[in-house]
Amino acid sequence: MNAGSHISKGLVLKIHPDANEGLVRVGGFTVPFHDTVAPHDARATVVLIHGTGGNARTHFHTLFPMLAAKYRVLAVDLQTPREGLTLGTFSRQVAGVIEHCVPARSVHVVGYSLGALVAADLAASNPHTLASLTLVAGWTKADSQQRLRNRIWMRLFETDQDLLREFATWTAYGHPFLAGRSEADVRALVEARVFPDGIAEQMKLNANADLCGKLASITAPTLVVAGAHDQMVPTRQTKLLFGGIPNARYAVIDSGHAIPQERPAQLFQIINEFVTDPESVPAGEIRERMFV
Repeated sequence: MNAGSHISKGLVLKIHPDANEGLVRVGGFTVPFHDTVAPHDARATVVLIHGTGGNARTHFHTLFPMLAAKYRVLAVDLQTPREGLTLGTFSRQVAGVIEHCVPARSVHVVGYSLGALVAADLAASNPHTLASLTLVAGWTKADSQQRLRNRIWMRLFETDQDLLREFATWTAYGHPFLAGRSEADVRALVEARVFPDGIAEQMKLNANADLCGKLASITAPTLVVAGAHDQMVPTRQTKLLFGGIPNARYAVIDSGHAIPQERPAQLFQIINEFVTDPESVPAGEIRERMFV
């Protein structure tokens, strides 16, 4: 829900040496994207959708090059309006970038955190666009625990952003991950965290978004990925997401909410296996704690 809103300080490099950076006008938004397309590229396309407070670089800086070794990778930097933000606002941006970059071709969509909800909304609205759907640390509708964390986050955002950096780091990463880091390492994670423009609006969307009426409309082969130690999106929520999508599978990675940062190799492994043959694992299969 707000896992990896941190960025490294200093020079901002391209997400990948082979990635082209471009802009697409979608409605009233100019949407940036990163695309590893090459001339006559016939490889399958994986589309990455980041989560709250992030962008393609901050959430997928490790996963992107792993996927780019095998697939064409297209990552979108979502643009947040000052008001009126909905899942549709974001999913239409992604659809516009896909139509611009990969017209008339099916794509494999991977959404992380809030990006998982955007990906699910896209899949429900554009069923013929997706060859597969991977939802990482997503949820259906925020429950009381999630809304409590959201209220604490909002109060700290308004009153004490230094303390919010610590709170957000504590809730983003799994407790085993943090316990295995030195005090200096944890402090570096805290100090690197920033809160970009639009993050408060995205947090409000986290609290209010509701996929319950859309999940049954998703027809693409779907993989739901949970973090075993996720405090932001507990496994009870990812299981609801899994249970609501007809053609879904479920897997658990030994991680907190920040799966792309904690366990990028394991996440790549499971995405690669699924994208290679989405129907090889039967719908309804559960693979708990197999990716450690």
